[in-house]
Amino acid sequence: MSARARVSLVGAGALALALVLFALRPDFLDRIELASLDARFRLRGAVPPRSSVAIVAVDARSVDRLGRWPWRRSVMAELIDRLTEAGVTAIGFDIVYSEPEVTPEGQALAELWEALARTPGVPRAVLTPVERALREAQPDARLAEAIEGSGRVVVGYFFRTEAHAELDGGLDAEPLGDALSVLRGSEVAVARLPAQGRLPLLTCSHVEPNLPVFHAAARRAGFFSADKDLDGVIRRSSLVARCGGRLFVSLPLAMLELLTGERARVEAGPDGLLHEIRVGRRRIPTDPGGKVLVNFRGPSRTFPHLSAVDVLEGRVGEGALRGRPVIVGATEVGIMDIHPTPFGRVFPGVEVHANVLDNLLAGDVLRRSDGMTLTEVAFSVLAGCLLALGLPRLGSALRGAALAAALSGGWIAACALAFAGPGWWLLAVYPGLSVLLVYLATAITHSVTVESQARAIRRAFATYQSPEVVEEIARHPEFLRLGGERRELSILFSDIADFTTLSESIGPENVVRFLNAYLTPMSEIVFESRGTLDKYIGDAVMAFWGAPLELPDHPVRAARAALRMQGATRGMRENPGGVPGMDRLEIRIGIHTDEVAVGNMGSGLRFDYTVVGDGVNLCSRLEGLCKTYGVGILASESLAARLPEGFVLRELDTLRVKGKRRSVRVFELRGERPLEPGEAEFLQGYARALDAWRKGDFERARRGFEALRRGPGAGDRASGLFLERIAALGGEPPPGWDGVWTFETK
Repeated sequence: MSARARVSLVGAGALALALVLFALRPDFLDRIELASLDARFRLRGAVPPRSSVAIVAVDARSVDRLGRWPWRRSVMAELIDRLTEAGVTAIGFDIVYSEPEVTPEGQALAELWEALARTPGVPRAVLTPVERALREAQPDARLAEAIEGSGRVVVGYFFRTEAHAELDGGLDAEPLGDALSVLRGSEVAVARLPAQGRLPLLTCSHVEPNLPVFHAAARRAGFFSADKDLDGVIRRSSLVARCGGRLFVSLPLAMLELLTGERARVEAGPDGLLHEIRVGRRRIPTDPGGKVLVNFRGPSRTFPHLSAVDVLEGRVGEGALRGRPVIVGATEVGIMDIHPTPFGRVFPGVEVHANVLDNLLAGDVLRRSDGMTLTEVAFSVLAGCLLALGLPRLGSALRGAALAAALSGGWIAACALAFAGPGWWLLAVYPGLSVLLVYLATAITHSVTVESQARAIRRAFATYQSPEVVEEIARHPEFLRLGGERRELSILFSDIADFTTLSESIGPENVVRFLNAYLTPMSEIVFESRGTLDKYIGDAVMAFWGAPLELPDHPVRAARAALRMQGATRGMRENPGGVPGMDRLEIRIGIHTDEVAVGNMGSGLRFDYTVVGDGVNLCSRLEGLCKTYGVGILASESLAARLPEGFVLRELDTLRVKGKRRSVRVFELRGERPLEPGEAEFLQGYARALDAWRKGDFERARRGFEALRRGPGAGDRASGLFLERIAALGGEPPPGWDGVWTFETK
């Protein structure tokens, strides 16, 4: 299995683990997900309420002015009267009056009434005033009268619940006694529930209702039990709850019923679960348990707050409450109706109800649907596959991290935009976890694989390249295709002139010393020019440029390396350093640019990183022809044509080596420098004589080469070679002359 395939396989395994966690939804990850939802609320910040809902607060100032809570029923009756006179459209009570209020005056009148009633012969004229005074001394009656007279009061009551309980088939359950009879009339109007449906509704274990007189006087009633997530924070609100085999509406939903004049209706889908609650034409999306995700508008006091004492004492501006639905409840911390929400740990329960009612009126509760789950899973799979398949091909840990960051950052941005825009809750943690797990798994595996590969590369190339180049190859193994490839390279062959004679003269004991002294600077020149040292063949050196690292200027590097080698040779000849034979050192170099095969070649037991092809053979022949033409460096046309101005070249000949049909123009590389005095004249004279040779004008060519030998080219072996050829051909070109000289020997 290839390294990339192994990394991708590990990434696929990490993706599978992430999807399993997505399906299992462990608590610790769900807590992080819920925290991310809270972060989205805080990132979005407060937004204005979408309706005119207001809060009449039992706040610290009201408690200081009117006394400790709970206040007398007559005070609450007066508050209802004032709110009704102010023109509110609905009054919701986040308060339960489950016990009667008994005053000392009422207790005395009750005892007098009982005594008179037991006394025979008491006239009716005596009983009637006592009965009237007794009725007036009952605070509950006064509050009930205010509730009924207002005609717009929704009373609240409290379910003690078993959160997340599931219904068995149907709605039959053990009755809770007479407590539920008080709630008659506050049930959901129509419940279309399959007989075998399983609804994870909020389910009551006990009921704490208001006194029957208050329920009877109110227009509607609704429960206000809190729904807390597993971390104790309120983010959802049950609109319906099950108790005693019946479904009841919440306080905000009951207020919506009053405001719209429509009754709530629930209808289970084919799967036996709730998906929405209808109030008239309004469709309120819920989870299967009839809960909505509360779209909190902001921190505490985002909704208008009016102190109850200000309402009672007439300090509320005229028209300030007209047309508004209001919820009456406690905001004073000491009353203990405080809950944690995404906007903080201190959030009055009455403000939770205000947020829910505002959501219901505006139709913008947060949404969470099966389609969003499919989107999250699809993103997790696509992002995981992209990382598992793409990271091994990026070739850089930084690029891999950037891709993972872009994917996770893009998803987080999408979650934030979906939340702030249409109000969709897309899960952020589970898709993000998929990206993280796949990235870590692939990055670690890739890092281990790359390091192992780098060690192998360092071992393989330590003798071919300079340490700096080896490290670069190890960092970028994509430059290397170990299986071999065709690539245009520049190749160099060098050889010591008359090495056999030289080695015989210095003796075998000094040959090793001589070669070490010679080959060391030659190898350093190759390495410093970022070339690859292919091999030593006795005294010969073979090197190439352009692989494994791609070098766009490889012909220039090869040419400069050849010139430096000749320069180093002159230096060693002039300063032999006590090495026998070094004063006679001369080398010949052939350089050529061609497309060849390069890669690790050999057997399973031993292989070399080398080049093969016709271009290699030609370069070797060029090195050998240096002796024939009497030059130090012989370059092919393909290499010479790629050298910039500044290199001094002499076109020597057009030739065809033995066994090849293709001809090649060859050049002497004389240096990279300005022309020396008389050198331009020599090069021009040689070019004219060579042109005459190619055109078959041997007489003009002979005169030109002879002039060179007498003048600036005295001792030029190439000019003498052409004179020898002309003489051998009898001074006339043979039939079919094309100006190409074919070498019959190697």
